Amino acid sequence: MAAGRRAGAQGGGEGEIDLTPMLDVVFIMLIFFIVTSSFVKEPGVDIAKAEAVTTDACERGTIIFAVNAVGDIYYDKKQIPVERAYRLAEAAKKEAPKANFVIQADVDAPTSVLSELLGVIKPLMDAPLCASTVDAG
Repeated sequence: MAAGRRAGAQGGGEGEIDLTPMLDVVFIMLIFFIVTSSFVKEPGVDIAKAEAVTTDACERGTIIFAVNAVGDIYYDKKQIPVERAYRLAEAAKKEAPKANFVIQADVDAPTSVLSELLGVIKPLMDAPLCASTVDAG
């Protein structure tokens, strides 16, 4: 009888669940999503965007340049000269080949600077340029 009681006492743990394999799967999935995700490099300058009545979302738009009202160009929270924009755009395109270019231009940004920036990055573009605007609706 004593042996039967011991077996019953030891068998009471059959309802426990080992969560170790589930945690392993969760960590593997987390690592997978971190490795395969692409991060957006914000330009890091506040600008007054133009209003647009009709807008379409820019698919895959992750390479963002900004031009403020003075005409300074920003990329990845740093002010850059227009001559350096091509090398930065080329490096970003290698990192994310399917990404589109987005230009965030201040309402008062000089057109000459915008035109020069567009001329620099145009050879790397494989889709239409996206402009960042505010919805007027």
